[in-house]
Amino acid sequence: MSRKARKCGLAAAVSVTAALWTVIPSSPAAGAQSAVRTYRGTATVVVDSYDYCGGPLSGERRFIGTSRYKMAARFVTGPRKSAAGRVERNPFYWEFYVGNIGAVGSFQLGSAHVVTASARDLGGNARDPRLLLGYWVTSRSGTSWSGKLVDSHRAEGATFNHFYGEKTIVPCRNLGTSPFLYAVNAGATVSGRVSSGSAAFTISGSTYGDNYRFRITFNG
Repeated sequence: MSRKARKCGLAAAVSVTAALWTVIPSSPAAGAQSAVRTYRGTATVVVDSYDYCGGPLSGERRFIGTSRYKMAARFVTGPRKSAAGRVERNPFYWEFYVGNIGAVGSFQLGSAHVVTASARDLGGNARDPRLLLGYWVTSRSGTSWSGKLVDSHRAEGATFNHFYGEKTIVPCRNLGTSPFLYAVNAGATVSGRVSSGSAAFTISGSTYGDNYRFRITFNG
């Protein structure tokens, strides 16, 4: 991976409030199954980096630089996730991986996830121990496919959509960086096409704290 500028930043304490309409009641149509498919290809990535070291007293957000690179990528689709009578609001379940997950510059994205760690909801009420968390809401017309990340689920400590970036060891001082996992903000978008034999789309968004803004173009 080649980079035109070193990525660095300090996550700001900014929370994202997103729509929670991520699941719908189960129905016969919602239970329709589709084959698992894997699309392998290349992702072209553009990442703008920011920190909070601008201004005469520091603390102001400033642009650091832009990184452009290409990586191997994998897009996986399958039957929609469901749990406790709910099913995700997508035409199919999907996961998208760019690069070697965990390495700086890689991405991990996914439409929904079923968690089983707790048998109570956020209000402390008993619930089915299998909880469906929907992240993206997308739709498809023919082969055209588009949608939005509506909830990062940071509140539940269950983020799944991530960018692996870097964080300065000491804020606003040139003492090096370390790898850091950034949650992707609600509001990220996807637009393109998905057919039985190929997929091509663009995903754009930002990370929690607005340290990174990115655009990923995939062909597979």
